[in-house]
Amino acid sequence: MGEISDSDLFELVVEADEKALQEGLEPRQRGIRVVEIVMGRLNHLGYVAFSHNTPEIVKKIHTLHSSLYRPSDIAIGGIHGGIFMFRDVFAHVDIPIILGQVRLDPLACTNFSKRQTEWLSSRPADFQMFNDQFIDIFDFGGGIGNLSGYRNPPKEALEIFWLSAFQFQAAAATLSVAFDFRGAIQSALIGTELSIKAGLAAAGTDEASRKKFGHNLSAAINALSAIYPHFDAKRVLTAVEQLPPYVANRYAATQPSRVETGHIVMKAQYIAGEVMRQVTGYSLRSALSGHSGRLYPAI
Repeated sequence: MGEISDSDLFELVVEADEKALQEGLEPRQRGIRVVEIVMGRLNHLGYVAFSHNTPEIVKKIHTLHSSLYRPSDIAIGGIHGGIFMFRDVFAHVDIPIILGQVRLDPLACTNFSKRQTEWLSSRPADFQMFNDQFIDIFDFGGGIGNLSGYRNPPKEALEIFWLSAFQFQAAAATLSVAFDFRGAIQSALIGTELSIKAGLAAAGTDEASRKKFGHNLSAAINALSAIYPHFDAKRVLTAVEQLPPYVANRYAATQPSRVETGHIVMKAQYIAGEVMRQVTGYSLRSALSGHSGRLYPAI
């Protein structure tokens, strides 16, 4: 393989990335494919991609390709994400992909600054609220992400839970940027409704019966409580009563404040987490307290 200038190699990397895009690969999936394409163009087909024996040209291709994107563009990502509001500041909560056994630091799964984590940790009530929210988000993520200990939801229910997850992730993304935060409310309300109906689907309630509830979350929760004996219906109903009605909120000119919006989304995350705990029979809370994490036999 002859010598190639950095500028010519960069052009090959850009062309290879474009080809990988046309093949349907996401930015985080293109790295290996770009190396493969470029090395093929250079007629160098036998090489080690990841090792201490990796050729310098391969390392350079990786470096050039990485320079095309921000770290967040090519990060592997996590299972699920949510939001936590400390006073009136929003932080993203990311549930990572976990392989094997790990030491879990909930605060490390946020984008709070070091000073903010110290401040939060120094306020017992706020820190307890954070831990509660982290467990709710983690339990939901554990159910959709097939984490160890969480019983897999049935196929139909899992599909609905994923639709719910998309809505909660959208709410978290809205609160994480500088646009109007109130757009998170509709996503949170739809995510809540879908999670409750996913819980019903997991117990065998057919689609026609689920549709009859419409946006009536209280009625759907009462139906859940009749199926799952450990479901904390009283607390969940209290949370639901503090959520704005979906249709009325959609057309209301006056919307909740920043802090009210944060509480709405966090209540929605709690409800979704509680439903998922019924379906999987498992919770991070018990595991963190030294128990197996198993709460009760899942239906």
